[in-house]
Amino acid sequence: MATLNKLILYSFLIFATHVGYSQKQIHALRVNSPIKIDGIMNEPEWQNAELVDSFTQVTPDAGAPATHLTTVRVLYDDEAMYVGAHCYMPPELVSRVLSQRDRYNSNTDYFSLMLDTYHDQLNGFVFSVSTEGVQYDAKIYEGSYNSKLDMIWYGEVNHSDSGWTVEMMIPYSAIRFAQSDVEQIWGVNFTRYDTYNRQESTWNIVNPDLNNIVTQAGILKGLKDITPPLRLFLSPYFSAYAEHFPTNIDGQSDLTYSFNGGMDIKYGINEAFTLDMTLIPDFGQVVTDNIVLNLSPFEVFFAENRPFFNEGTELFEKSGHFYSRRVGGTPINFRRASQELGAHERVISNPSVSQLLNASKISGRNKNGLGIGVFNGISAATFATLEDTLSRETRTVETAPLSNYNVLVLDQNLKHNSSVTFTNTNVWRSGETYDANLSALNFRLNTKDNQYFLAMNGALSQKYHNTGNQFGHNWGVSAGKQRGNFVYNMNYNEMSDTYDPNDLGFLFNNNVRNIGGSLGYNIYKPFWKLNRLWSNAGINYGRLYNPNRFTSMSYNASAGVTNKKFHSASAFVNGTFTENFDFFEPRSSGRFFIRPRRVGGGGWLSSNYQRPFALDANISATHHESAGWWDLSFGVSPRFRLGNKVFLVYRWDEEYNFNQRGYAIPFVTPTENYDEILFGQRHVKTTTNTIDLTYTMTNKAGITFRLRHYWSRVDYDEFFFLEENGRLSPADIVSTNDDGVSFYNTNFNAFSIDMVYRWIFSPASEINIVWKNNIFTSNSDVTIDYLNNLQRTLVTDQLNSLSIRVVYFIDYLMIRKFAREKAFTKGEL
Repeated sequence: MATLNKLILYSFLIFATHVGYSQKQIHALRVNSPIKIDGIMNEPEWQNAELVDSFTQVTPDAGAPATHLTTVRVLYDDEAMYVGAHCYMPPELVSRVLSQRDRYNSNTDYFSLMLDTYHDQLNGFVFSVSTEGVQYDAKIYEGSYNSKLDMIWYGEVNHSDSGWTVEMMIPYSAIRFAQSDVEQIWGVNFTRYDTYNRQESTWNIVNPDLNNIVTQAGILKGLKDITPPLRLFLSPYFSAYAEHFPTNIDGQSDLTYSFNGGMDIKYGINEAFTLDMTLIPDFGQVVTDNIVLNLSPFEVFFAENRPFFNEGTELFEKSGHFYSRRVGGTPINFRRASQELGAHERVISNPSVSQLLNASKISGRNKNGLGIGVFNGISAATFATLEDTLSRETRTVETAPLSNYNVLVLDQNLKHNSSVTFTNTNVWRSGETYDANLSALNFRLNTKDNQYFLAMNGALSQKYHNTGNQFGHNWGVSAGKQRGNFVYNMNYNEMSDTYDPNDLGFLFNNNVRNIGGSLGYNIYKPFWKLNRLWSNAGINYGRLYNPNRFTSMSYNASAGVTNKKFHSASAFVNGTFTENFDFFEPRSSGRFFIRPRRVGGGGWLSSNYQRPFALDANISATHHESAGWWDLSFGVSPRFRLGNKVFLVYRWDEEYNFNQRGYAIPFVTPTENYDEILFGQRHVKTTTNTIDLTYTMTNKAGITFRLRHYWSRVDYDEFFFLEENGRLSPADIVSTNDDGVSFYNTNFNAFSIDMVYRWIFSPASEINIVWKNNIFTSNSDVTIDYLNNLQRTLVTDQLNSLSIRVVYFIDYLMIRKFAREKAFTKGEL
């Protein structure tokens, strides 16, 4: 009963916190003397500026005063604003852990500035400095952070007996704000993270049940007579590659060299809108994708790692219809090379990506809250090379035509963190390959206190073929309560069987109707022996769009806690109420596979990351009501912090599918031809080992090392034909060749190493030296053990690449200032 009373009390406190929310204010002081950014704050202007303190915890004890005092002051002049903060704390409790830029870890103490320069409560900039002077910056949109951009600003720290101080200089060229003849009113907040107490605190109160920190900012006043400067930045680059791969082709060297050069351009069209261009881009140093063996009927999603497509793309990605990997991605007719092989021909070259010639984007938001984004990219025609093994003659096959990609986004901010967004994507291809277009409208309305929401979306896809056009639609609606201890929502979504956004977007499958709902209960304040509790339960009912048939009815529930020692744990259950009708696994229109009813569960543990050694672990198991069909997975990940400069994470994951039944995918072409759809019963075992090592030398230089070995084995032991009623009937087939080697068993390995040395020798200017090693093998030997398999993998043909890339940042304003100073020295001015 006492515990129940505490739960009611803490729920009331959370409600009281919402009701008592108010905006604090701070005034910036204009200065005329230069401020030296050294972390010492010894200029008299700092003492004359308004001081604010009284930080409030966000975690672990939401609404409680911060344990340690933090004081902040703000200055500004014609070129920049300056923020100085004193973070009081006994020196022995201050974490001095180093990290690389934009890669803070849970052991990093830092101070952050958040600016909402348009005061629209949706868009913001974040600038952070750690106790070792490591910078982090990001753009915020509706609570989502994009840290994959490097703005030009300055921050330094200084340590003393009372804690540590930080000075930040944010040039106006690093941010966007409206031209105004009157006083600027910006949203602002300050955040401090204290590793020793695992405590995040803010100057203006931030409630943890509302994800958007921009909505909960205070007010910055006093900014007068400031003008958005001309923004013109050039980033020329030069790169050189040496690659070794055994070609096994007479007269062709295994070692190749290449040299590349190009430039990124950023130009401020006005105070709100920015043009970004990349000319002759080179993405050879991006991290290797996590390649997997795909047995599903759906495409594998890969994260975007190319810098240009990660910077300033918030508008383009808002509605979820822009998958940038399509631009300069896998050729649309990549498989044509093998499909058009003639007698005695082989493929000697088939590029897996198209050459991106250039890309540009214009994005920004005007003073009325209208965000506009325009993207354009052009990729060159791509060709595979085929060779006749008898005559040695070669010919080319086009796998992708010259292609032009366009995206237009109009996003209007509304009151109370609401918005309406229009998105249009278009792909034009030369020749006879089809063109595609998609138009979408998204709407989200929140109540004044952001407690409740209503969201709607709709999209129309169009494909234009020489033989005819294809149209498809997608629409959905959701509503619910999104703040407080209790949260809930209901949703409906419908996609026609002809809806296809995948020319410039990403969708696993269409042809669905889904209705669902969820209910959650969360406690954000400490109680009993816990710091936090969260829980959620949901249900989903699915049908096919065409024909309108039942497909599934599923449920899920989960709950988790973080205790007073900052150890976390969670458990979950999920399953289906009935058999499922899977219309996608057969890979044939109109056919379906009846999946048995399933039930599963699992959980995970995560120890306190503050300690030098921490451990993550997870386990899950699912039982399908069919002949011993079990899915089991588990993983273990120890984390080691070796001093303040070295951080090591190892992860071991195992996944087992016993007696799994699915579409039979042959490793090599079998001799049999079947008019019926062949399914197989198989055992799938997948092992993944990953090592991530970071050695940070200084706050501007460091080495990262990543090794990943993915090993998957598929062993078929029985085959079936799929009947018209969705059931399976035994198939008496020969699944091996004359040597007894299975046509269907698969042993797949993906081994990769990415090692990067990064030195930021000047703001936004850096040198990267990268070593990459990639090995991909496939065979049918599924009986081999791990060590022998690894040994075989390491001695097979592999690609080794060593590259160096130099990027130099040029600011037009700095050049102009230097030229003026030089002319003044010569007496020309």
